[in-house]
Amino acid sequence: MKLYKILMEQEVDGTPMEVRKITNGHKRMLNALSRMGIDDNSYSDIWREVRDVFQINDTDLATEITYLYHEYSYVFDEDEKDSYGSLPDDALSGLMGMSQYDDEHIALSQFLELPPFLIEESTYQHYSLHQYEDIVNGHTYAVGDESDVEGSMLEWAQDYFDGEGVGEMDRYYLDDYIEVDDISQFVSEEVEHYLSDMTEAVIIDEAGYDKEAMVEQMEVMESRVSDINDEMETLQEEIDEFQEILNELVEEDEDASETEEYKDLSESQAELVVEYDDKDSEKDGLETQIEDLGVEIDDLLVTATDEVTTQKEADLTEQIEDEGVDYFIDNLGYSLEDAIRYFCSFDETGFVESLVADSDHERLATYDGVEDYEHVNGENYYIYRTQ
Repeated sequence: MKLYKILMEQEVDGTPMEVRKITNGHKRMLNALSRMGIDDNSYSDIWREVRDVFQINDTDLATEITYLYHEYSYVFDEDEKDSYGSLPDDALSGLMGMSQYDDEHIALSQFLELPPFLIEESTYQHYSLHQYEDIVNGHTYAVGDESDVEGSMLEWAQDYFDGEGVGEMDRYYLDDYIEVDDISQFVSEEVEHYLSDMTEAVIIDEAGYDKEAMVEQMEVMESRVSDINDEMETLQEEIDEFQEILNELVEEDEDASETEEYKDLSESQAELVVEYDDKDSEKDGLETQIEDLGVEIDDLLVTATDEVTTQKEADLTEQIEDEGVDYFIDNLGYSLEDAIRYFCSFDETGFVESLVADSDHERLATYDGVEDYEHVNGENYYIYRTQ
């Protein structure tokens, strides 16, 4: 806009600002607007009438008429032919006045090279950014400082996440914010279900036991006990026979115990008694082993079940810890969303913040994806076209 550039250049280089003087042409158009009853409170309404009704294509002139009508329409008197004749020559001196505008508004004015009154603040915000409409071109812009931009990016990221859902997010970034919850109950139930489909024989085999071999071992020991009983019975008979002979020798000769024959017989009998006692000890040991093995066989299913359960739970826990959320997806058919919902904790806040960190601010410029900025009063104000 030529007029804006001239005025701003004069302000920057300190030269006396040249203000265009009011002409009769200005006054005639102002008079026409007043007689048409155009609302003088709205710059945008005035601008549309000037451009659309009067067909004024000179942007600088249209700007001047719009400003003058808004500021001086109160002087109109319908009974006077030249109501605006009393306008001072410098009525346009306040055209670039900015004191009543905030810094965001001024920043956009600088960027668009338009007087700030040709920019209207919208009633709708763009996230945390205020929106303004360039009434000259009909474009809409969002403006804010760095803090506003960061807040807007967080809102954008949250809206994006809420709209797309976990399933549409990049797993490379998503996985850092997914943590599997306590899975002990899940693991216990899974293993219990797994064992419920196994036969007793399979469970025992899975635990590494051979029940048939254990039963055969017990049968061998029982057979050995039976043999030992027979051997002990034979030994007892032999011991008794020796005792009868010794008794007969004593009956025949009360001093028989001093003879060599008696001593030899007693010594042979004593050897049989020692052998008998050894057999008896062996039998006791075997019977203890048989009893213990019998208890082990009787409790084998419980023991095997406990051992298989412990091992399966350890294996499944390790697998889930290694695979994370993918275990539930790949092995159980859950969607990512459901796997997270039922089995994991998701740091949504952290993930949303990561989206902001990995995204350009330009995405706030929903119209053209371009970020601009202007420096006002020591602060950068960022500008995004939204419509």
